[in-house]
Amino acid sequence: MFSRYFRPFIRSHRHVWLALHVSFRRFILAGFSNRYCLRGVATLTPLLLLRSAHCKPKEKDDQEANRPTRKRNMSKVKYETSLEGKARHYLNSLKVRWEQLHQIPGIFEYQLQKSPQVRLIPGSHGFYAELNTERSVKRRSPQTIENLNPSFKPKHFNFNKVDALEVMMTIDEDQSRPAVQMIINKSPLSKYHTLICPEVEKNHVQRLNREALAFCITFMRNIDDRNMRMGYNSPGALASVNHLHFHLLHMPKDLYVDTVAMDELVDGYVYRLSRRAPTEAICVVFGARDSEEDCEKKVGQLYELAMWMCKNNMPHNLFITPDRRPGKNGDVLVFVFARSEYCANKELTAFNVGFCELAGYIPLPGEEETPTKDLSLNPTASFTDQEKMKNITEAEVLRRIRSVIGDAPKAVYEEITKIVEGRGEDLLDLPFTI
Repeated sequence: MFSRYFRPFIRSHRHVWLALHVSFRRFILAGFSNRYCLRGVATLTPLLLLRSAHCKPKEKDDQEANRPTRKRNMSKVKYETSLEGKARHYLNSLKVRWEQLHQIPGIFEYQLQKSPQVRLIPGSHGFYAELNTERSVKRRSPQTIENLNPSFKPKHFNFNKVDALEVMMTIDEDQSRPAVQMIINKSPLSKYHTLICPEVEKNHVQRLNREALAFCITFMRNIDDRNMRMGYNSPGALASVNHLHFHLLHMPKDLYVDTVAMDELVDGYVYRLSRRAPTEAICVVFGARDSEEDCEKKVGQLYELAMWMCKNNMPHNLFITPDRRPGKNGDVLVFVFARSEYCANKELTAFNVGFCELAGYIPLPGEEETPTKDLSLNPTASFTDQEKMKNITEAEVLRRIRSVIGDAPKAVYEEITKIVEGRGEDLLDLPFTI
C-alpha cells in the first residue's frame, strides 16, 4: 500500500514534504507554542492531501481491466516492437487507412452502403443474410484452382500485381515473423474487409503454412476489437485467388458460432460442435492465459491437421474469432470446417458456402434484373434480389451447408485426436509445397 500510493506522492512533491517536516519538527521542539510553525503545518497538510489525489495509479478502462493478464516471455523493448505489442496499433491504423481509401473514387470496385439490408433468417440457429447487390456484378472473376496442392501461376492474378495504393501497410518489424501485407479487398463484404497476405513475393499458393497461421492467431489474440473476425478458404472451399491470403472482416452481429454448444473432444482445448448445432466442425481454443509454448503447440497441431486434410483431398475453411461468451474475454476460437465436396468454380450469382456462411453470415449476391420501384428498399437492388432476400429460409441454408460438409468431419475428429495425443502422421511424410 505504501509503495503504491505514498512513494509517488513523496517523490512528486518532495519540496512540500520537506517544508512540512521542518515546520512540524520546529513546532514540537518549541513545546507546541510556536504559532508560526503551527501555521505552516496547518497550511501544508491539506495541500499535500489534495495533491496526493493525483498520485493514485490510473484505472484501466473496463474492457482492459477485465482482460486477463498474460505473462510475457520477452523483454519490454522486444515486446514493444513485436506483433504482440503492436497489434492494436496496426489495427487502428488499418481502420483509418481503409476509411480514407474507401472515400477515394476508383479504389474499390463499389462503395459499401452505410445501412446495408440485413435480415435475420427465422429459425432456431440465428443465421443472418445481408444483400450485396454489386459484389457479384463488379468483382473480379474467381480463379479455378484445380486441386489442394496447386502450382503457382504467375500469369494469373496474384497479389504482386495489386496497385501500391491498395497496400495499406506492411508489417515487417518483428524479425521473428514473416513480412505481411495488409491489402484492401476491392470487392468488400463488410467494412474494413482486408486481405492478409504473408510473404507476397515468395508466391505461396493458397495452402496454409505454419508461419501465416501463427501470425493470424497472434494478431487476433492481441487486438481489442471483438467485432473483428478472420477467415480462410482453401482451394475447393471457395478460395478465389491461388496466392496465400486470409480475410479480416468487421462482423459486429452475433453469429451462431458465438454461442454454439460444444462437446470436449480431447485435452481440454479441442472441441466439436454439439450434435444440435447446424453443422459439424472442430474448435481449438487459444486461452487468454496460454503461454507462448502452448500457442506454438496448438498452431503446430492445426497445421498438421491442415496438411492431413490436403493429403486426403479434403477442402476446408477456418473461422478465427474472439470468444464472445461471458467470462471468456481474451480467448480466441479457431473453427475448422472440413468438407467432402470439392468446389472448383464459384458461381457469382449463387449461394456459395465459404467460411462466412459456415459461421452463420450469409452474403447474398445480386442479379442483373429490372430495378424495383419500391424506394423504401435498397434502391440498387432488383425485384429478384428483394424476393431472394425475403424468401431464403433456414432449411435452405442448412441443406446447402450440409451438402458440402458431408461426412468429412467424422474423419477429422479422429485425426485431431490422434495429433493431440501424439499419434498423428510424421510431418516428414506429408507433401512439401512451396
